[in-house]
Amino acid sequence: MIRKTAAARRRPAGRTPGEASDPPAAPGRIGSPRLRVSLRQLEAFCTVVLTGSVSGAARRLARTQSAVSAAIAELETAIGATLFERAGRGLRPTEAAHRLLPRALEVVERAEELPAVAAGVPGDMERLRLGASRTIGPCLMPELLGRFVAKRPQAAVELSVANTAELLARLDRLELDLAFVEGDVPAPGLAMDAWRLDALCLLARTDHPLAVRFGTGPRPLASIAYARALAQASWALREPGSGTRETFLRAMAPTLGAPRIGITVDDPSALLGLLAAGDWIGCASRLAAADALASGTLCELRPPGAEAARALVRRFWVVRRPDRYRSVAVDTLLALALGPRPRDEA
Repeated sequence: MIRKTAAARRRPAGRTPGEASDPPAAPGRIGSPRLRVSLRQLEAFCTVVLTGSVSGAARRLARTQSAVSAAIAELETAIGATLFERAGRGLRPTEAAHRLLPRALEVVERAEELPAVAAGVPGDMERLRLGASRTIGPCLMPELLGRFVAKRPQAAVELSVANTAELLARLDRLELDLAFVEGDVPAPGLAMDAWRLDALCLLARTDHPLAVRFGTGPRPLASIAYARALAQASWALREPGSGTRETFLRAMAPTLGAPRIGITVDDPSALLGLLAAGDWIGCASRLAAADALASGTLCELRPPGAEAARALVRRFWVVRRPDRYRSVAVDTLLALALGPRPRDEA
């Protein structure tokens, strides 16, 4: 790369040596002749951070690794900051990179919207990256996204379904625009909007001995014998990091202590199938279990007391990073989710 001398860099085009010139602008100020940042550099930087490697960024951007590395080096020179450090065979973003990433992503994403803006086509080229918990994903997102696409038919939506802990980590890494999650969300630094209430229920196959002995339904049963039977039963529960599991453990702790977990599964549908086929008892959202309860495949075991019944009610949340660029698509989906629900849902 050819480097100009400091004098040449300061001299505006068309001026000769000795001619009066404007004083150089301070580094980093808008219009500074020293600041040379391109969209190509910002794309490379954002993609390296999000993929975790130069090779991953090169594949996603269809560039060579040397071209990606060169773009990163040019950006570091332009802004006067080191953005990556070596960590073994990979790269680790520096604090400067973490501070820069939200702004850099905003520039890249706004640039992607320019063709639609110029053409006057609403939603064209918009990309919406969403995450939903394994209960919310199949039970609530189809209806919500159906209403969204009716308003912005040109938008491209990417929906990832995972447990709450994984979604919050991806949101923190700026891989998602919004996450729809459940339960008590440990999310310092994230913006949270209360969405809907949801109730968990205890479940077993219809002819399970606990159902036969103690009865079924949502009415609490404060009984020492019942609490002891629940504590001695073998439970089928969701995986660690699941909002359903965490809510269940907190709700049952005063009565059962630590339950005996016989099997762990990361899919709500598989959990319901296990309960129907075996002697386990379990816990799931009433939304997820609605069909199994209606068909008689499963029954609802009574919560062990009024306090436990109250603790099994939880909140769904829409979570986002407050420093993340909010496109028109994001604002549209938020308005649909947080606004009045259609009558058939109310």
